[in-house]
Amino acid sequence: MYAWRTLTMLHFFAGALVPFFTDWGGLTLPQVLLLQAWFFFWIFLLEIPTGAVADRFGRKASLICASVCLVAATAIYGTGRGLFRYLLAEVIWAASAAFASGTDEAMVYDSLKAGGEESRSKTALARLASFEIGAIAVAAPIGSLMAARWGLRAPMLSMLAPFSLGLLVCLTLREPPSAEEGAQPSYREVLTRGVRYFASHRAIRALAFDSVTVWMLSFMVIWLFQPRLKELGVGVGLYGFVTTAMTLAQIVLLNNADRVEAFFGGTRRFLTWSAVIPGLAFLALTVVRHPLGASALFVLIAAFGLSRSVIISNAVNKHVDGPRRATVLSAMGMARQLIGVIVLPAVGLLTKASLGWTFGALGAAVLACAWFSSVEEAHL
Repeated sequence: MYAWRTLTMLHFFAGALVPFFTDWGGLTLPQVLLLQAWFFFWIFLLEIPTGAVADRFGRKASLICASVCLVAATAIYGTGRGLFRYLLAEVIWAASAAFASGTDEAMVYDSLKAGGEESRSKTALARLASFEIGAIAVAAPIGSLMAARWGLRAPMLSMLAPFSLGLLVCLTLREPPSAEEGAQPSYREVLTRGVRYFASHRAIRALAFDSVTVWMLSFMVIWLFQPRLKELGVGVGLYGFVTTAMTLAQIVLLNNADRVEAFFGGTRRFLTWSAVIPGLAFLALTVVRHPLGASALFVLIAAFGLSRSVIISNAVNKHVDGPRRATVLSAMGMARQLIGVIVLPAVGLLTKASLGWTFGALGAAVLACAWFSSVEEAHL
C-alpha cells in the first residue's frame, strides 16, 4: 500500500498548480475554483457507490479502478486545452479519487486487525499519510523546475510514468481477509447498511463534521498560496519548494502524533488547537506581506489543518466494523465533497475582491467550526 500511495501521489504539477490552469490553460482563478467545485461535485456523486464496490467486490478491485482512471485523466489533461477537456478530465479524476477514498485506509486497518495488530492503526495510518505527503514533497519542487525549464504542461505529462507504475503495483496487492464470514451481501445491502450506520451514529457524525469542515477550509491554502506568492513577486520556480515545506511539516506532525497530542493535553485538545492555529494563520495573512512570513503561515495552515483528519479517521475506524468500513469512510468523504462544492465557488467569488479578504473570511470560518465542534473525549 505504501508503494501504491507514493507512486499515485507523485504530483509534479503541484509545484505549478495554479499557473497550469491560469497561464497555460487560460482560466481565471475563480474559474479554476469553480472547476474544482465540479470535481468535488462528481466525487460527491461517486463516493458511496465506489465505497460500496470496495466493500462488495474488494478493496483491490476498487484501487485498480482508481489507478486506471488516474492514468486516463492525466493523459486527457496533458494532451490539450479547452473547457470541455478539463470538465471531462475532472470527472474521470473524481472517479479515481472516489474509488480510492477510504479504501486504502480500510485495507491497511483490516490487514492490521487480521494480524492482531489493531493497536498499531494510528501509527500505520499516519505513516500511510506520510508516504502520500512525502511523495508530494519530492514531486512539487521537481515540478516547479520542470515548469520553469520546459513549460507548464511538462509536470502534468511527467506524471503518466509513476501513475502507470502505480497501476502495476496495485495488481500485486493482497486483499486482507474479510472480518465477516459467510455469503457476501448484495451491492444494495452494502450501500444502504453503510449509509444508515453513518447517519445514525452520533460519534461518527460529530467526528465527520469536525474533520470535513476544518479540512476543506484549510485545503483552500493549496489554491491560494501560489496566487499570493505571485502578488508578492515570487516566481513559479520556487512554488514547489513552499509546497515541500508545507508537506514536510505535515509529515513531522503525523509521525509525532502521540507527542504532539500529549503536548496539547490530549487528543481532544489537539483537535481544538489544530483548528485554532490555521484559523489564526489565515487571519494573519490579511496583513503579512513579506514572502517568508506568508510562507511560514502557509506551512502552519497545512501542518495542522490538513493532517488532523488522519487522527479523526483513526477514531472513526474504532466505531466501524470491517465489512462496512470503506462505505462509512466514503460517506465521510462524501460530506467533505459536498462542503467543497459550496466552499470552492464562494472562495472563488471572494478572490475577485481581494486575496486579503478571502484569507480573513477563511480564518473566521475555521474558528467558527472549532467553536461549534461537538467531538467529545469519549469519541476518540
